Amino acid sequence: MDFNILVVEDEFSINDILTVALRIEGYNTKSAFSAKQARELMEVYKPHLVLLDVNLSDENGFELCKYINTRYKLPIIMLTARNDIVDKVLGLELGADDYITKPFNIREVMTRVKVALRRVEKYSNFNQNENLIKLWENVEINFQGRKVVKSGEDVKLKPKEYDLLVFLMKNKNIVFTREELLDKVWGIEYDGELRTVDVHVRRLRSKLDINSGQTFIETIFGVGYVMR
Repeated sequence: MDFNILVVEDEFSINDILTVALRIEGYNTKSAFSAKQARELMEVYKPHLVLLDVNLSDENGFELCKYINTRYKLPIIMLTARNDIVDKVLGLELGADDYITKPFNIREVMTRVKVALRRVEKYSNFNQNENLIKLWENVEINFQGRKVVKSGEDVKLKPKEYDLLVFLMKNKNIVFTREELLDKVWGIEYDGELRTVDVHVRRLRSKLDINSGQTFIETIFGVGYVMR
């Protein structure tokens, strides 16, 4: 599968380094040097993944991340010179799948990209079987189609959200620590914060929980999470 990657970085030298490295790895790439240019390219280029700098000249990268996440179902890896955990969590809350702090090692970037795109490929290559399995009250899941339906409407889940949901569903009543979930769902190559798990659980709850306040993913305080 040929992948299109959009690099959104207003510093020319960094954009050039990333673009060249991605092309050497065999990816199709486009460069955007502003949020305005990125918005235009999103529609015509249709990338499978976006590398997005937080500090753009014309718009905050967090705002652009939010815009992309509300309109497109694809991974976003944020690039940031900030080493503040609050900024990293904010990016995850707004729809980023991963983040890399500058200065970065280009091999680390390529590894993170490969991990994210493996999930895109899994998401794309599915059988359109419509057999749905009841997950929770008015929520159903289609394993073949990697689709989740709530009250008859498709729910927009990103690849890692879906993978986390399915993993917990297939291991009901087993309590997992955050470390275990990172290893099982994100993979042992992933070297992110434990809060990444918390953010993805919150996203799933906001998209799938029923109005009564009940949740299908239970927090085990001091340990981790479990699906009952």
